[in-house]
Amino acid sequence: MFSFPDLAAWFADPVNWDGRYGLWFLLLEHIAITLAALLIAAIVALPLGLAIGHTGKGEFLVIGLGSISRAIPTMGLLFALVLLWGVQLRDVSLLVALAAIAIPPLLAGTFAGVTTIPWGIRDSAKAQGMTGFQRIRYVEFPLATSSIIGGFRIAFIQVVSTVVLAPLVGLGGLGFGIVQGLALRNYSQVVASSLVIIVITVVGSQVLGWLQRRTGDRL
Repeated sequence: MFSFPDLAAWFADPVNWDGRYGLWFLLLEHIAITLAALLIAAIVALPLGLAIGHTGKGEFLVIGLGSISRAIPTMGLLFALVLLWGVQLRDVSLLVALAAIAIPPLLAGTFAGVTTIPWGIRDSAKAQGMTGFQRIRYVEFPLATSSIIGGFRIAFIQVVSTVVLAPLVGLGGLGFGIVQGLALRNYSQVVASSLVIIVITVVGSQVLGWLQRRTGDRL
């Protein structure tokens, strides 16, 4: 049975915070996996979104990836990759699966940010003799920053909540506390791990939302 006094006692016990499977280590591991997946997604999505938005060609790819990402279950993709590549590459499988769900919102945010820039601004930059790369670097990317951060915000929420699946393939993160807690019927551990996931999701979302607003105001 779960009770709030038991939850408070769980948080107060130093044993639950220290060591390889302590809350601090699992929290840092969870955040590290999330940031790694977002970095991989950004390396793919940002240049592609800027290129599609700049040229106006390939819009079908943005729409198609968005539809595919909603249709393919992340858990199914993760297990399929682990079976395909082997347990030895389960870290890679996890990052690829997480990046796959992060790419569509990043791509859409980048594409939307570029395409919503008034044509007058883009034509003025071209008339000043800027090359295509210069227009992307000095005009389109800065003006699309707010929308790009919005894409990051959506991607972050999706990824940080999906990292919970990592223990199902033998990896770490805060999901380990949930899986282990359920196995041991330690419901205080389950609730504590869930609360920490909720907190980092909300805090991360708010920080990115603040950055998006600040960037939008600055532009």
